[in-house]
Amino acid sequence: MLWLALARLETYENARRVLNKAREHIPTDRQIWIMAAKLEEANGNNTMVDRLIERALASLRANMVEINREHWLKDAIDCEKA
Repeated sequence: MLWLALARLETYENARRVLNKAREHIPTDRQIWIMAAKLEEANGNNTMVDRLIERALASLRANMVEINREHWLKDAIDCEKA
C-alpha cells in the first residue's frame, strides 16, 4: 500500500501525518492502524499505542469491519517479531 510505503520513508512527525491522512481516507485498513501503533511504540510513546489500538477497534467496528481474533493474534505476533 502506498500510504505505508510513504510513511516508512518519512521522519517520525511526517510519518504520523501520513498515517493520520491514511486513516482518514481508509479507516477500514487495520494495517494502517497497526503501523501507526508501531511507529509510536518505536518512539517510546506507549500511551499513544494504547489509544491507537482502542481507536482502531472502535473505527473498525463503526465501519462494519469484521474483527477476526486470529488475524489480530497473527498481527500481534508479527509485531513482536519486528
